[in-house]
Amino acid sequence: MVEFRFDIKPLFSQPIIKVTSNLLPHTFRGDRRQSLDATTKMSEIIDRLGQLSATSQGLSKPVTTAQRLRMSDNQTIYLLADSEAGHNGAVIGLLKVGTKDLYLFDETGQTRKVEQAPSILDFYVHESRQRAGLGKRLFQTMLNEEQWTPLKCSVDRPSEKLLAFLSKHYGLQRVIPQANNFVLYEGFFNDAASANGHGNAHEHAQSPQRTQNGLHITNSPNTQLFGATYLGEDSNRRRGSQQQTTPNALLQQITQISPTGRYGAKRPTCSMAEIIHAGNAKGGKGNGSAETNRIK
Repeated sequence: MVEFRFDIKPLFSQPIIKVTSNLLPHTFRGDRRQSLDATTKMSEIIDRLGQLSATSQGLSKPVTTAQRLRMSDNQTIYLLADSEAGHNGAVIGLLKVGTKDLYLFDETGQTRKVEQAPSILDFYVHESRQRAGLGKRLFQTMLNEEQWTPLKCSVDRPSEKLLAFLSKHYGLQRVIPQANNFVLYEGFFNDAASANGHGNAHEHAQSPQRTQNGLHITNSPNTQLFGATYLGEDSNRRRGSQQQTTPNALLQQITQISPTGRYGAKRPTCSMAEIIHAGNAKGGKGNGSAETNRIK
């Protein structure tokens, strides 16, 4: 338990409070003087819990501080207190969440830009109060308040304890490998636009339309200018599960995206090639040479 020199009870009118960039509990009511006193105390609570969380995870410095929260408009900290512990009460849990714009790999290895992705940024329950259901209580309160589902959350640098927690309480086990420090689970991209309200229409518009016989057809400028791209056998195997197209339909797709405008104009034929071709058509090398000499 984390106890403080001041009484935390006025700050925790309920066991779990949430704090945003103003460093005030969401239940706070008071005048200017009281708000200044409250922000000072909340800063001390957040910094202390953030340091304990970093120590527990073996980090060199905390990822949660009052200063960072003050500078972030899209982050929220949930704090769990035990008002019955000690004379002044104690704070026993911290959970920091927010939204981030991320580039992530989906199940097929394609890169997607996910805007305002729900993210778990820090999670800590004091060692003396773990395995008592308090972490689940804190996490579930956050999900209810944010209207998130665990499957749709990305997790920033999770500890082994947090991974075990998500597996035990929410059945999250199958991880989608990422190149960054975030962990997300299979199903994260399923109906992501409708589930989170943060559509990725731009990404879908740029994604491949069809893959058949090694031809990669997209709406990109390269395809518009030069036609479909051959991907090779490895790419074909990776995309074997995608929707297939008949040869006639594929030909129609390629015809529809053939170059247009100045890039679609017929290129002029080389003059010298026309002369040589005309000479050969008249029946022989000699005629061709004579025609060439006349031009000279």
